[in-house]
Amino acid sequence: MPKLVNLKLDEITVGEGVRKTIDEESIEELSASFERHGVLQSVLVQSREGRYELLIGARRLLVARRAGLETIPALVLDEAEAYLALKEMGYPLAAIGRRLGKSQPYVSTRVRLLKLHPALREASCYSGSFSLIRACAWSGVIVRCLTALAQEVQAEGLSVHETRQRVRERLGKELKWRLVPVRLSLDIYEVLQRIAPEGDVKRLIQETVEKLVQT
Repeated sequence: MPKLVNLKLDEITVGEGVRKTIDEESIEELSASFERHGVLQSVLVQSREGRYELLIGARRLLVARRAGLETIPALVLDEAEAYLALKEMGYPLAAIGRRLGKSQPYVSTRVRLLKLHPALREASCYSGSFSLIRACAWSGVIVRCLTALAQEVQAEGLSVHETRQRVRERLGKELKWRLVPVRLSLDIYEVLQRIAPEGDVKRLIQETVEKLVQT
């Protein structure tokens, strides 16, 4: 997940695709704003090989360095989040790839990573136990299964309980217990409540039934 931190300026490197030339007038305006209000808007970086690569905010970083600041607020993204952030800012995937020294298919695949179920994303990105290609393939399978199940629920008018049963069948999970609703008159319930341990009628009924089955 993205996180906002204060980074030391010497921890941030500027990539090849980030603009290096900035007009002095805009720098002076931003410097004046820094003096009055401080750094109000964070820069955007991605974590890379123990350092942080600047994605957005070259002007802010330059002004902070000229002002002698030691740190600057930064929004830290992982690789896939960084690509998606640039994409949402209007950068084409090919341009993102050129900016960060990656191919367009590479960037596109990493953006798809964010659409995966968290468990698949964790296995693919962090534990290394599952390749990204396999994770994306399994994600497609999951979507198709959920779509088919939703169609069944709608077509057959399944209740919540029946839907849970259908999901359990799909997952091949053995049913270990079954809920049996029991309607009691208020008089009977009050009697049972008086004799039940700590007034727990449900527990009393369950224990009584289990004892009957065992005898």
